Amino acid sequence: MKNRIQLIEELETVQYNIQIVEMRLSEKLEENNYFLILGTSSQFEHNKEIQTKCLAYWKKRFNRTLLKLSYKL
Repeated sequence: MKNRIQLIEELETVQYNIQIVEMRLSEKLEENNYFLILGTSSQFEHNKEIQTKCLAYWKKRFNRTLLKLSYKL
């Protein structure tokens, strides 16, 4: 098992990844006009779906790591 310090460091890394993916999602929403003008809305929707699934993955991983950390209290 990982010790507390390693779990806390992993939480920091996962939180950083969550922030990056949220920032990408907000940028994708702003670029919506660009995709609409070029007529590639399906590509926009695909990218948005991928980023949404990535965000869900990182949040699940954060919660799992937090649960492991709380068991060690």
